Amino acid sequence: VGQQILGTLGTKLRHKEYGVVDIDAQHFSIGSDYSGQRAFTKGSWKQKGWDANWDGSFLQARGVSSSTFLRHRLALSKKVGPFRIGYKDDHERNRFQDTLLNTPSYEFFDYQFYVGNSDTSAMDYKLFYRERYDRRLINSQFLRTAKAKTIGAEFNLNGIKNQKLTLLSGYRTLEVLDTVLMNQSPENSLIGRLEYNFKAWKNAIQWSTFYEIGSGLEQKREFLYIQVNDGQGVYTWIDYNSDGIKDLNEFELSQFIDQANYIRLFVPSNSYVTTYFNEFNQTIFLRPERVWSRKKGVLRFLSKFSDQARFRINKKSNAFLDGTVFNPLSNRIADTNLISTAAFVRNSLFFNRTGSIFGARYVFQKNQTKTLLASGFDSRLSSYHEMNARWNVTPKFSIVMTAQDGIKNALADYTTGRNYAIDFKWLKTSLSYQPSTNFRITLDSRIASKNNMIQIAGETCTIKDLGSTFKYNQTDKGSLQGSFKLLKIDFIGIENSAVGFEMLEALRPGMNYTWNIGYQKTVSKNLQLTIQYLGRKSENTRMIHSGGMELRAFF
Repeated sequence: VGQQILGTLGTKLRHKEYGVVDIDAQHFSIGSDYSGQRAFTKGSWKQKGWDANWDGSFLQARGVSSSTFLRHRLALSKKVGPFRIGYKDDHERNRFQDTLLNTPSYEFFDYQFYVGNSDTSAMDYKLFYRERYDRRLINSQFLRTAKAKTIGAEFNLNGIKNQKLTLLSGYRTLEVLDTVLMNQSPENSLIGRLEYNFKAWKNAIQWSTFYEIGSGLEQKREFLYIQVNDGQGVYTWIDYNSDGIKDLNEFELSQFIDQANYIRLFVPSNSYVTTYFNEFNQTIFLRPERVWSRKKGVLRFLSKFSDQARFRINKKSNAFLDGTVFNPLSNRIADTNLISTAAFVRNSLFFNRTGSIFGARYVFQKNQTKTLLASGFDSRLSSYHEMNARWNVTPKFSIVMTAQDGIKNALADYTTGRNYAIDFKWLKTSLSYQPSTNFRITLDSRIASKNNMIQIAGETCTIKDLGSTFKYNQTDKGSLQGSFKLLKIDFIGIENSAVGFEMLEALRPGMNYTWNIGYQKTVSKNLQLTIQYLGRKSENTRMIHSGGMELRAFF
């Protein structure tokens, strides 16, 4: 850490009829540890039927590693009678040097020509031709690795009040120019997309739909774990069979920062599978209070309810004739035709959400993933029902109660010892005291029950914990926060296993203690300092202490 220097120089050119152009330059350095220079331009200009919009930036940084980043985007069009002829491009070059993980440098250039109607107030349509080139850095030169061509059409309906409809269809061909630099097979793919947005009833109802279907190739992948500095990873290694060999089924998501010393990297293979993909995103917001908040009787009571529903499903299948590829809800992990999926469903029903004294919420959430590997599949599924209630007893005291009932599944056929189906239930109560906006202290308690539904193992776990958290803020000085927790765990099963690690929450049977304290301060406009200390103690194990300091620069 050294002296900080920040300099900015910029100008803005504005014409009241034609448009505006921004040009900026910045320099930021921290002693001899870091130095960065950035140039940026952005503009919009309309004149004699021409319409131009652009932005571009260049960043050069030197520190632990050095890099240069260049990007520009341009949209240029000309009105010709009832039509508009246009050109768009997107170019990015990112070059890295001396990086820890040897991050590959890359470059792409994407451009398209199109023709469409000029009056887009009620309806907008266009035909386009698009090309994209990808390049990789070899011997200090960026060489072309792939070329993609796309031809398609797009239609937008804008004339209906509070509604918008977009339809898009395209055909894409991919040509691999260098099979050594780009490990992918040539492919032809077809895509169709629908987007629909709707608002009504003073925005009390909001609806958004995205649906896309197409064909392509899914690359089989392998993954490996790489050790990094303590606290900078995501995973931890547990030698379940005590053989000293780091098997793939012995890595778990770390629960504590001192254990987080591995990251997982996916490695592409030379094997591909033909797939049909389907992506579906749906959001529905219902807010009756926007129209009924001033009503009386039943309508006033109903106005206290609101609902938010979100669906996000992305799946790839190798079956087409049975029609399931068109149905995003046909998404069972056990389906052998399902190649990969990432699905998220969440519905939240609120009562008196903005109430200052009492409020309640019911949540249903479901997550599931399935990944195609070179040696099989890796699948995860979790879902739960949750009830939450809050009561502000006085302006200083409040009580929050949360209950959850759910299941967590893991299924992997590329290795052994990682399959489980945990049924869990827990109840948590929090009592908070906040005498001012600067200080808050909370007393928390929780009781949890977990049961592995796979009858061969049948592990069970009961957790009872009691703890407290506090937070103290000082204006312009920083924030101090900490917690202490005591946990009593009763566990039946094999502790040194994947299901044991999951059910025990990375702790041990018996009495456990965890604590932490942290301090965060904004040192200057561009720097934020964070200091943290964590500790834990389990039965028949030594006490573990860990700490860290982070200095974050915003540039």
